[in-house]
Amino acid sequence: MKTILRLSIAAAFMTHVAFAVPTDIDGFSQAYQQYNLSVDSNNNQDTLKYAQQTYALGQVKFGKDSLDSGKLAINWANALVNESKRNHNGRIIEDAATLQAQKLFESALRVYRNNVADNDIALIDPLVGLAQTTANDKYAKDLLFEAISAAEKADNLLTVAEVKLIAFHRLSGTEYYTRTVRSFVMDANDIYVNKLPENAIKRVNSTYLVGALYAAMNRPNDATPLLLEVIKQYQALPYSHPYELHAHALLVTLYEQQGKSNKATEHCVAIGKMTPWDDQQEQTPLFRKPPNYPRSYAERGKDGWVQVEFTVDEHGFVKSPEIIDSKGGYQFERESIEALTQWRYAPKFVDGKPTSAKSKVQLEFTLG
Repeated sequence: MKTILRLSIAAAFMTHVAFAVPTDIDGFSQAYQQYNLSVDSNNNQDTLKYAQQTYALGQVKFGKDSLDSGKLAINWANALVNESKRNHNGRIIEDAATLQAQKLFESALRVYRNNVADNDIALIDPLVGLAQTTANDKYAKDLLFEAISAAEKADNLLTVAEVKLIAFHRLSGTEYYTRTVRSFVMDANDIYVNKLPENAIKRVNSTYLVGALYAAMNRPNDATPLLLEVIKQYQALPYSHPYELHAHALLVTLYEQQGKSNKATEHCVAIGKMTPWDDQQEQTPLFRKPPNYPRSYAERGKDGWVQVEFTVDEHGFVKSPEIIDSKGGYQFERESIEALTQWRYAPKFVDGKPTSAKSKVQLEFTLG
């Protein structure tokens, strides 16, 4: 199976569509009513069932080339996409459901193009849906740029922001991830800052994305206040959001890179409080400095590995590293100890308080 998207992004904007149906001789009204009820109650299986049923009945009732049939195609396609995401941990995978959804979005787009003007905002639904389900990255880019143009022409800023974020996620990791696409996140965040309250989830999420981009661009002064704002907003929620965790982790790296270990500590502790410690597995470092490869060993093509046991103290610092086993020579051991003393971890929590705990790691030294 081919992964089309690694991140779960917004589905097309249309969920309910309205029809003026005076009679129900053909059963359409009843099926459509059941579809709406299943959407409202989050009954995924019934939503899929009745979306397919209303699409089949609607084609007969309204005609295959009618705008109503196009809307019903989008409803069924969205239900199929949601089903695929539920089966694959929130990702859209190129499976049978997604391929069927793609055909429906293609059909809907043809109908829409025949019934609405170019750049009409109504085109956004099939354009975005098809971009999400096609495996053709260039085609997805063209569809999303057309959707952005339609939103901008309608002067609907919140929709512009939404579609730009969808385009950013869909095109990230492809050859079409350009500076223009990267700037979509900044554009969306500017719109949300002006249009939404500071605690609106869409605004906080876009703030995180901008902060993460600045961190990746090695712009700590720009990234840090944004990530701190994300943490502030999500701490007010009664649950932990993944972006809150990621923001803490990014701040650990940013502060350590600047030599500000004391500032990194509060974020190490915060992550430790949010994530369970497993004594049976190797812990994942929040900040990792790779060991230097001994030059004399590299010149001789020598490789090896080093196993080290150490203590992660209540502040997430590495203490008392000890060699358990190694292969390759003493210099590998020395470089491993030197590197590990600069790593940072999330401390173990016991009864709501950070405490010291043992951990271990194996460092590999391999050329090429």
